[in-house]
Amino acid sequence: MRITRFFAGGIVGAALAVALSGCAGGAPPLTVYGGLVDRCVENWTTTEGPMALLGTTVVNDTPRTVILRDARPLDLVNASVDDISVVPLPSPESGFGVAPGGTMTPEQLVLWRDRGPLYGATIGPYGAVSIVVHLRADDFREYAGLGGLRLKYDDGWFSATSVGGGDTGFVPPWSHCGSS
Repeated sequence: MRITRFFAGGIVGAALAVALSGCAGGAPPLTVYGGLVDRCVENWTTTEGPMALLGTTVVNDTPRTVILRDARPLDLVNASVDDISVVPLPSPESGFGVAPGGTMTPEQLVLWRDRGPLYGATIGPYGAVSIVVHLRADDFREYAGLGGLRLKYDDGWFSATSVGGGDTGFVPPWSHCGSS
């Protein structure tokens, strides 16, 4: 009787070890396409104040769903973050881009209507989203931007982090990109 329980426990333990060994590499990596591509836009003051919506495309190149847990802007310059949203994308080739002053193109408006909170958002197998940062200038007389984005996510078993870099921001309308 004891041998049978020991033997059965060993089989269950071995089966569990084999099942988990396929997951031992951690959560699948996300591709942050080009990071936040270096870009600068001329901006204007809106009723919300000096701000812009900055999006970057994130793709899950694996057959496993990932769950977004956190996004942190890196290297904020003269700026604060009001909100970070997730916008589902129809394909990795599409993207949200930049909306200076919050003024969106018709294509951006369609994507923006389906936005949701970052925490708990999922990216399905081979799916894509745009992480949109609502950035506000602390002093509108100067360049405002960020130097990248750090994403934390998991696949239900393991956690991972991906980082996308690149300076993205805006300048006041009387200035010009590269001269701030």
